[in-house]
Amino acid sequence: MTDTSFPMPPHLVFLPATDPGETTFGVIPECIPTHPELRLDAVFFPTMVWYNRQVRAAAIEQIKRLATGRVVLVGFSKSGLGAWNLTRELADRVAATIIFDAPVARDQLPPWGTAPFYGDDEAWQEDLPIRHIAAHREAVPASHRLILVTGANFHDEMVTFSAALNEQGVAHDLVALPDRRHHWDSGWLGVALARL
Repeated sequence: MTDTSFPMPPHLVFLPATDPGETTFGVIPECIPTHPELRLDAVFFPTMVWYNRQVRAAAIEQIKRLATGRVVLVGFSKSGLGAWNLTRELADRVAATIIFDAPVARDQLPPWGTAPFYGDDEAWQEDLPIRHIAAHREAVPASHRLILVTGANFHDEMVTFSAALNEQGVAHDLVALPDRRHHWDSGWLGVALARL
């Protein structure tokens, strides 16, 4: 019998989604009780960011300093877009990507502090995951695991994104949790890790 389990790297790298002191949506976990063997690190920015090209370049430098081997990249809400694009840009380093409850399929610039990072709808669409599935498929190896977990805020967008991934032949797991609170500590991470 062939072992088809995924050899999950023991290193998770989290992308922040809020200001460092903001706790409305919880905080990035420092440990996972069900997986004490995992090393957890987080990229740091002194203010809230959206992951445009310049922010991603800074994130890449941090990730390279944090990890010498392959990692699981974790994004939540706005940092889910960062995780998607960084996976393509770090295809040799990112073995798996987990995205929870992110605005991945809207053509209009979101109103939640995006203006300093994306000047208009066209600039926003340059990084919008649903518009760059083919580029992702070409850049990322087939061994990569993509786990999408929906939540209360962006369930419909995540489902739409999953359907587009299916249409273009990008393997992924979709975990539909439409009532799951938009929060770091709402249990979605454990569900996603179980899928890996």
